[in-house]
Amino acid sequence: MCGEPDAAGLLVRRANEDGALRHLRARREGPRSSETHGRCRLAREALHLWATFRDEVAGGTVEPGETKTLAQFFEATFDLIAARIAPSTAASYKSLTVCHILPSLGSTPLDRITTALVHDLAASMRRGGLAPSSVNGALRTLKVLLHQAVERGEIERYPLTRRVIMEPVEPLTLELSDAERERFLAAFDDEAGFRAHLGRTRHRGNVVASQRFGGVPRSFGGGVRPEGHAAEELYRRFRDLKPLFAIALETGLRQGDLLRLRWSAVDASAGMLRVSVAKTRRVAVIPLSTACREAFAELRSRNVLSEAVFVDEVGKPIGLGRVLRVFRTAKAMAGIRRRFRFHDLRHTFACRLASSGVPIQLIARALAHTSIRTCERYARPSEEALRVVRDALDRDAVGLPGVQRPGAKSSSRGE
Repeated sequence: MCGEPDAAGLLVRRANEDGALRHLRARREGPRSSETHGRCRLAREALHLWATFRDEVAGGTVEPGETKTLAQFFEATFDLIAARIAPSTAASYKSLTVCHILPSLGSTPLDRITTALVHDLAASMRRGGLAPSSVNGALRTLKVLLHQAVERGEIERYPLTRRVIMEPVEPLTLELSDAERERFLAAFDDEAGFRAHLGRTRHRGNVVASQRFGGVPRSFGGGVRPEGHAAEELYRRFRDLKPLFAIALETGLRQGDLLRLRWSAVDASAGMLRVSVAKTRRVAVIPLSTACREAFAELRSRNVLSEAVFVDEVGKPIGLGRVLRVFRTAKAMAGIRRRFRFHDLRHTFACRLASSGVPIQLIARALAHTSIRTCERYARPSEEALRVVRDALDRDAVGLPGVQRPGAKSSSRGE
């Protein structure tokens, strides 16, 4: 069903089974036209949207034929975009857009942003000394904004018709080796090592001579003594978090998903963990290893009534601050001096699967990744795989001086 143009030259097209105005498509007819459209649950919502658009055109707020600039689109819609993604991702998008994208492309209409302009932006950021990963982050953010512009009807088609070339970035290899992983988990059962760590890191306090204590110099404000009873309590709280880190290594869950884990996600009878991941809004399906089962069983044995898996002795969720303090302590006790973040526990999980020959599709499902390409970073050859390659080359060595095939008998000149 179509309506008649009104005095402003606006035409409403509507279509629905009962003829009600619930799907709105309003267009200004003429040499230069502007358009809005939307789906509404109720007829009165569509009429309100129609009236608002008519008033904007009549009042000159919307100029027919003009496309919003990137800056105008960002200001008008970013809060709506941010509501659909994780807060940390939204903060990253906003920072990259405000600091790097808008200064270069903010005044450019959305449909005039070309691949060449995007590459110019990347070159400008490189000249400014930004790291390749930061440049790529800005390019990905710009692509998200342009896709959102298409989805929200600001432009008819995605303007980047040619492939955007990203900056080459050497992938980080921060996952734990087998020896580091063993030392990291062993630290939680080493009370003597924990007390020694307290002794090395404790604050000695300020030595002050106070008249209240007869003028004898005394230490005030010192940390916990490693030989005291307080150190025993600190070690107990430290040891209580071992299952959390064991489960992190055996499931690859992100920090937030791990701390929000509920017992309803743990299917012990089927030996599976099913978690709705906050970042991708997909369900991660992870088989429970023996070590993971043991960690969950230890938590169950504490008899703390709670829907959450990771709680303290009174049933309150364990805070991120405590988790990170324990992580730094275990890392130091394990002798890991290089860069190693909590998130690298997830990388360790994925690299172990890839090195064991698990298909990349299954790794992607366990990590709840939206793309298999994201998992390709973990497909690095293990030391054992490199030894297999070396042995294969040695078996096939031909005609090289001084090289002898394995198993071949050496010949002497006297024979």
